[in-house]
Amino acid sequence: MARRILGLDLGSYAIKAVEMRQSLRELEVVQLRSLPLDDPSPSLPTEIREFLQLHDLPTTGAVVALAGDRVSTRRLRFPFRDRRKIDPAVPFELEAQVPFDLDDFVVDWEVVEEAKEATEVAASLAPRSEVALLLEMLDEAGVQVRIAEAEGLVLSNLAAVFELPGPRLLVDLGHRKTTLCLCIDGRGIGARTVPIGGQAITQAVASDRGLSDLEAERSKIEQGIFGGSGRTECAPAVEVADRLAREMLRMLGSVEDRLEGSESEGGTPQIVLMGGTARLQDLDRFLSERTGVQAVKLPLPRGEMGAALLAGGDPVVFGPATALALRGSAQALSRMNFRKDELAPQVDLRAVVREFRTPALLAGLALLLAGGTLGTQAVLDERRAADAEAQARALLSQALPGAAPTQRPLAAMQEALRRAEKEADTLGVFGGSLSALDILTELSRRVPPGLGVVFEELSIDRQMIQIKGHLPEFGSVDRLEKALREAPLFSEITVGDITGDSRRGGTTFSVRISLAPSPGGSAG
Repeated sequence: MARRILGLDLGSYAIKAVEMRQSLRELEVVQLRSLPLDDPSPSLPTEIREFLQLHDLPTTGAVVALAGDRVSTRRLRFPFRDRRKIDPAVPFELEAQVPFDLDDFVVDWEVVEEAKEATEVAASLAPRSEVALLLEMLDEAGVQVRIAEAEGLVLSNLAAVFELPGPRLLVDLGHRKTTLCLCIDGRGIGARTVPIGGQAITQAVASDRGLSDLEAERSKIEQGIFGGSGRTECAPAVEVADRLAREMLRMLGSVEDRLEGSESEGGTPQIVLMGGTARLQDLDRFLSERTGVQAVKLPLPRGEMGAALLAGGDPVVFGPATALALRGSAQALSRMNFRKDELAPQVDLRAVVREFRTPALLAGLALLLAGGTLGTQAVLDERRAADAEAQARALLSQALPGAAPTQRPLAAMQEALRRAEKEADTLGVFGGSLSALDILTELSRRVPPGLGVVFEELSIDRQMIQIKGHLPEFGSVDRLEKALREAPLFSEITVGDITGDSRRGGTTFSVRISLAPSPGGSAG
């Protein structure tokens, strides 16, 4: 059965929706719809609900994005590629870089580059309150959100069906803001949002030509702002466009070294425009001249997908909503989702029951027809169970000689195992047979005499030790690292966040230590 997907682009000027249908064999575009909004919109949930009902758009499986100016993104590099290690390491690294409590934020990350022994990720932080507010508003509108992405990196999903090879700067020119996503061969490697959009251009036209905002919007669309062919240039509006060009150059310049390395593989960089403001006359030509990088409007994909998009509306305007719909499909290229922890989707058991009611009735009929056979089998199973229980009692008496007789030997053995595991946790057993005391003893023994190190924070989480400390001299950090590397219990030492301590003098630092695997296999 085909699955319906709704990509919902919640703009400040209009809401764009793209519906796709995903089957086992193909992905097809169903419809493209838009809903103009008042500024501000006093009853947005009601408008969205009526909009979805009017066009018979799906209300489940929706994919939305949190506004880019509500998301903070950091690039982190780790000296390993194991994603099981990256997941707990990301919050640890972010704590040293951000000035706020991470408990108030939802954190997710995405790999942007992998080397032989290292991984670079883009880690995004979104305020829990902002994510909850977005989900609450859509829930009021009757929309069940499956994925809440980060506006920006989600644009990279367009590369799944659009021809976007090599380095591409995807630019969503919205009404209130502009979102930039830098991709190399379809992988998003960076994103940012700037508070400049079509509204700023309209206001510049209104001020320069003495028009109302509505008249300025019409003038901007019909006459343009760049002059030529009998048209008059609007200098203040051109200055706004020039600021956008500088922001695009700044984004490209931030990863210039990586773009140079990718030119031989996928060609020179290109700026790809989408969003409502991308339709401004000669904007692509202007940006090409100002940046020295070719700027084009979002090209159509080949084949049936391109024809369906063109038939449904302007693919340039619906580019961001299309990216969101693709994020919910099997062809998704990004993986970020802020619906985590207490914000994760809740299963509607009543809907599940309704969906499986008919299969359940058929299954019940099959069980009824097989009842006679099962009755005979039950008698045989009962005899086998009695034999197994007798064997379990014998094993219990061997494993726990002093245990009292019981009618539930398996439950008694499981309870004994739980008590043993609880005692191990209480003692702090790590690395097979190591206790927390063993690890602390080894740390103390390895610290060089007279170093003067103070361990201010220390935590042990299974195979990872995390330390924050203070040293009286800057060069002492290298001595400490060298000494710790000589310990056979430790397999990997990473020292970071080395900063001067203006209050106490000396240096503060952090250390992350991985425990070596036990001789019998992986530790823990």
